[in-house]
Amino acid sequence: MLGHFGQEIASEDDSATATTFIDAASAKRDAIPMMTALRSYGGLHFSSACEMLIRDYAEIFPEWVKLAKVACVIPVSSVPAERGFSLQNRIKTAQRSRLGEGRVTRLMRIASSRDTLDTFDFNSAAARFTAAKYRKK
Repeated sequence: MLGHFGQEIASEDDSATATTFIDAASAKRDAIPMMTALRSYGGLHFSSACEMLIRDYAEIFPEWVKLAKVACVIPVSSVPAERGFSLQNRIKTAQRSRLGEGRVTRLMRIASSRDTLDTFDFNSAAARFTAAKYRKK
C-alpha cells in the first residue's frame, strides 16, 4: 500500500504540481514503532488493529492512520460486484437489449431494494404522487 499511495498523483486541475496521498518516507520511518505499539495490545485482528491505530495513534502515526482508513473500506471479496453483474444479466436479457444504462441502473436499484408487494406502502406512494407537481400529458 505504501508503494501505491505514496506515488505522486496529478492534481484535478491538471496543473504541473503533483501530490501524494501519504508521505511514504515518513510512513516507512514509523513502521517499526507503529507495529511495536500495536503489538502491545496483544493478538489483534486486522480490523481491530486498524481501529486502535485510528483511535489511539492518530497524532503519532498520521500516515498509517490514513492507510488504516483506506484499508477499512476496501472490499475483501468481489461478491457484491458479482451479485451486481448477475442482477444486471437477469434484467438486461436478449429481449431487452435496447435498454439504456440509466434505465438498467434504475431497474437494478428497484430489484436490489427487495421491497415486495407485501411490504410496499401504496398509500404513501399515492400521497406522494398526488402531492407532486401537476404534469401535462
